Amino acid sequence: MTRDSLRRLLRLSQHPTAVEEPNNAAVLILLDGNSEDVRVFLCVRSKNLRRHPGEVCFPGGMMDPEDEDVRWTAMREAEEEVGILPTDYEVLGNMPMFRARFGILIHPTVAFLRNSWELRLNPDEVEFVFWLPLSRFLNDDVHSSMQVDSHYLVHIFNFPEATTYGITALLCILVSMGALQRKPDFDLLVDLSVADLPSNSVAAIIVHAYSRIKMFL
Repeated sequence: MTRDSLRRLLRLSQHPTAVEEPNNAAVLILLDGNSEDVRVFLCVRSKNLRRHPGEVCFPGGMMDPEDEDVRWTAMREAEEEVGILPTDYEVLGNMPMFRARFGILIHPTVAFLRNSWELRLNPDEVEFVFWLPLSRFLNDDVHSSMQVDSHYLVHIFNFPEATTYGITALLCILVSMGALQRKPDFDLLVDLSVADLPSNSVAAIIVHAYSRIKMFL
């Protein structure tokens, strides 16, 4: 996997996604490693937070009025939460935005770590952090799913580090497909089963998944 191939497979935009509605949130999907061992950086939210306490997430948060764009939001939040600076990573681009089930628009920025940084957790927001190999998001050994309507599956991974589910798990699955260039061992959506996924083109699978997910999230 090269940076360019990941940009192509995930259809990453060079420019931040546009903000056309209220209630926008941005996340930084931080990757590290080589083509055979890519890993992703994840946080566990503080139990004292009002929204989603104790859940696994990416660094990120809601867009502030003074933020120039959603990419800036992701970078600002990452620095506030874990102390990482924009000079510590290379931004590859932005994935398409996703509408979460409660109406919030999620804007993911994908980046690759340049150098290690002095981890400084904000205890008001982050309980702890960990890295996970992306390959674990394509295997079904600790995976389960829950159907919430006629189309959508909530993916759940019962990792020893922390249970990871929902939009975080879904984005990790999509990034894993692009980075490792293989499909998952399980169904993505109720009407998008693993048996229906073409095995010869990861790019086609991701585009197909994007179109379905944007309809049902």
